[in-house]
Amino acid sequence: MKSIKLTLLLMSLAANVIASPTVTDVVAKQRYPWNGLVDITCKVTGISGTDQWKFSVSAVMPDSGEARQVSQFWVVKNGVNSTDKKVQANGTYKLLWDAKADLGQVIYDNMVMRVTVIDHETVQLWENGPYWATTNIGAENPEDYGYYFWWGDTVGYKRENNKWVASDGSSSNFSFAPGNTPTYNKSNSTLQSEGWITADGVLSPEHDAAHIHWGGNWRMPTDAEFSALENNCTTTWTTRNGVYGRLVTGKGAYADRSIFLPAAGRGYDSGLGGPGSNGIYWSSSPGSGNSYDAWSLNFFSGDFYRYDDDRYNGQSVRPVRGFAE
Repeated sequence: MKSIKLTLLLMSLAANVIASPTVTDVVAKQRYPWNGLVDITCKVTGISGTDQWKFSVSAVMPDSGEARQVSQFWVVKNGVNSTDKKVQANGTYKLLWDAKADLGQVIYDNMVMRVTVIDHETVQLWENGPYWATTNIGAENPEDYGYYFWWGDTVGYKRENNKWVASDGSSSNFSFAPGNTPTYNKSNSTLQSEGWITADGVLSPEHDAAHIHWGGNWRMPTDAEFSALENNCTTTWTTRNGVYGRLVTGKGAYADRSIFLPAAGRGYDSGLGGPGSNGIYWSSSPGSGNSYDAWSLNFFSGDFYRYDDDRYNGQSVRPVRGFAE
């Protein structure tokens, strides 16, 4: 096995509304004798208040020039490898990258490493496709259910003590019902005239849960993007850390990229149905046939498909950013 020479390229990526932290003083050293591990140290400044960021590391393949995001790295805290990759305070950080685990046999003489500070991790699953977040809104990890929204809702509700509690504390006993859903029983023309949707027929930014919660250019996926997800990816019913859901994986050159969608179930009235067996994710597109539905992505152990669902149901949201070209 050849050793790798690491050239560090510093990058910083921020949400539009938050000043970007600065990454400096980056040093990367492979372990000697070589065991596939690389130690990386860096200094982060510019974090303020309660801003939350994450480290992201990618390796540029010398043969193809492709920047491949790597997953087998950890933030070393007090000598312990932590899977929590958050950057919440200024200071010097140590990262440990398992190059062998990520890339297999390392055969390159030169490799460019990119150390990035990002707001949320993303994965592109097909050429010119949007970038999909790796977590739901309200979730810390890919397998976490996160918040539930009625279609057009930007508050989001979490399950606590068998009740629906608003993410902003405005309600402690919410019910997913038609009477609590102002987008229900409204035609597309009415939705547009009242500002719920744009002239393009998708939720306007002020009613888009992804944009309101994460800011910047984050948004909810369209029904067309859910259709493209079906056509451009393979899906497998599996578990992640004991949580059932669908692993959605790209094809061809994107076959090494995937996202996990947990089967979070659906909120209805004061209850939660199907957690662990069904996944239902809102798009930003209203249904075309009546005044009650909007398009969503549905899946269970035996199927993965698009479906127009009642707007008052509480469903998950998986953000995207960027547009297909």
